[in-house]
Amino acid sequence: MKKYMVCIMLGLLITSILAVPNAAAEFTVSESVMISEGKGGLGGGYPDMEMDFTRLQINPGHSNMQIKPGNSDEVTVTVTNKDNETITTAPFVSVNTYGDYLFEEIWVTITPESADIAPDAKQEFVIKVNIPQDADIGHYSASIAFSEDVVPTPYPTPYPDYFNSMHLSVNVWTPPNIQIQTPFLHGRVESGKSYDYEIKLKNIANRDISIDPKIDDNNRMYEYGPFGSMTSAFDDDAITIMAPTVVKAGETAIVNVHLEVPADSKGNYNGAIDLNIDDQSINEWDGQVQMNFNVWMQPSKSYTKAFTTRTDGPVTIEISSNPFNEYAYAMWMGAEAQNQEEPSFDVTLENGSEEVEITIVKTTYTGTVSLGMSNFPPWEVDSTGIYQDLSASYKEQYSAYGAAGDWTLGILPSNTDMFR
Repeated sequence: MKKYMVCIMLGLLITSILAVPNAAAEFTVSESVMISEGKGGLGGGYPDMEMDFTRLQINPGHSNMQIKPGNSDEVTVTVTNKDNETITTAPFVSVNTYGDYLFEEIWVTITPESADIAPDAKQEFVIKVNIPQDADIGHYSASIAFSEDVVPTPYPTPYPDYFNSMHLSVNVWTPPNIQIQTPFLHGRVESGKSYDYEIKLKNIANRDISIDPKIDDNNRMYEYGPFGSMTSAFDDDAITIMAPTVVKAGETAIVNVHLEVPADSKGNYNGAIDLNIDDQSINEWDGQVQMNFNVWMQPSKSYTKAFTTRTDGPVTIEISSNPFNEYAYAMWMGAEAQNQEEPSFDVTLENGSEEVEITIVKTTYTGTVSLGMSNFPPWEVDSTGIYQDLSASYKEQYSAYGAAGDWTLGILPSNTDMFR
């Protein structure tokens, strides 16, 4: 085995190669490779070092597995010896903290346990992952190292990074026993008014499942904005949750959410309801219903726009609500549409100082509908939840007899925060 001069920059490069999905962990190091201390933009603290390390090509360099508790999966890894002498390799599991949960070494069996690989020869290893029945639902991460050559770091770490390794990502999952058919509550609300929402929970299991919905104090979509701190439009106590303690097997339960918007509130409210579903098929984030409410204030003064016409003839005015305004977005996110009112416009037109009569000649509704906005196929949800509005737009067209001259258009919008 030859000696090579390496530093941490090389280690970082190798790590980035290993992180590419389905990429072979191949790298080439020339003899007498040396990167001086402080060069390459890394600064001091990374001295030159001479070390022996094994040159192996690992393919694939990354593997993703989806495994249910009590089941197993496997991947075949091909290791090619790129060195100039026979190498004995005994693969082992290196646990790291990249996943949500701590991976257990005993979940992995490697066949063969070790092998002698001649120069330019290949050896296949079967990596089998066995997930126990009582494993927590979530994401796990580990590495399978085929040599003990550690990537050098300027600081100690309990989870070393290995040159010749494959990254293993395991998602432990099970089909959800509770279907959350209202994943979001979102919409425009007015100060001093009250609103009611429903969260539908369908139990497809053959046993009752307990729930305990509560406001999650720790979940906020933002704390600070680009211009400093952002204050919530109202406190959590403006929201009241009424729900059963159990969703019976095969039945659908309703979690009622009542919002009393304080009279002096303004701005946005972001938060979540943690349903606290007592079932391992639902992980922490999937068991939450995200909430976003924008406190709406209806303007009292019209928007005005001055323009000039150069010829006589009819004047046509076309006004449309933005397809992705709060009204449409609320429907897109699954909020109860009964709390939303359709947009409209109060339009005036003046020629100089004289108001001109205008006639509405056409109103148009446009939208896009999907059958797949939830996490469940249409045949597994109630008929009322199959169709989801992705976008909606409302348009009004006006006409007036015109003449060359100066004009002023006035528009007072209702129930829309943007128009064209």
